[in-house]
Amino acid sequence: MLCALGEDVVSLREEYPEGIQDVPLFEKLRGRHLVFVSTDTSQLTREHEARALQRSGNTALYFGPFFEKMTLWDQAIWIVRRWQKIKGFAEGVVPGTVAEIKQNGKSLTYRF
Repeated sequence: MLCALGEDVVSLREEYPEGIQDVPLFEKLRGRHLVFVSTDTSQLTREHEARALQRSGNTALYFGPFFEKMTLWDQAIWIVRRWQKIKGFAEGVVPGTVAEIKQNGKSLTYRF
């Protein structure tokens, strides 16, 4: 949907096998200078995954637990309505920043 709106986004499923584990994925993303968006906040609490994410040097944005409770249509509406704010946040942070995007669109930056 974001591609249809002219945004430069790619689903990781297009580039990597669906079953790829997080650590090898982060290693493959290392140095690509991208913004990784996910709902899997457990990547931040599993030490080996958090370290691999940090080593990748990429900015990572996580949608909070509220997101997975929404229907697909409500997720799409939520993302489209907030995308400019999310994109602006991602463009304004130091590469390698990790943050959670709250339901109201505000962000909480994590410190490792």
